[in-house]
Amino acid sequence: MKIEWGVLSAFNMGRIPETDYRIERSRSEDRKTWGFCISNDEWTYLHVDDRQFNSMEDMTIAIFNWIDIREKYENV
Repeated sequence: MKIEWGVLSAFNMGRIPETDYRIERSRSEDRKTWGFCISNDEWTYLHVDDRQFNSMEDMTIAIFNWIDIREKYENV
């Protein structure tokens, strides 16, 4: 899986191909950290993460960890 981020005015919006997941990323006021929320076709705010990440890589790992956990328990 990978996130395809938008460009220009949609820079902070992303989609995960072949899923209904949409990601919105944001930067802190001091522009040092990143945060995210996840939506899908059913829920506008499926998950709003309250953590801040020092890098895009750390944030991306957290996004996919959350999706993996959700899908694991959703299919139980």
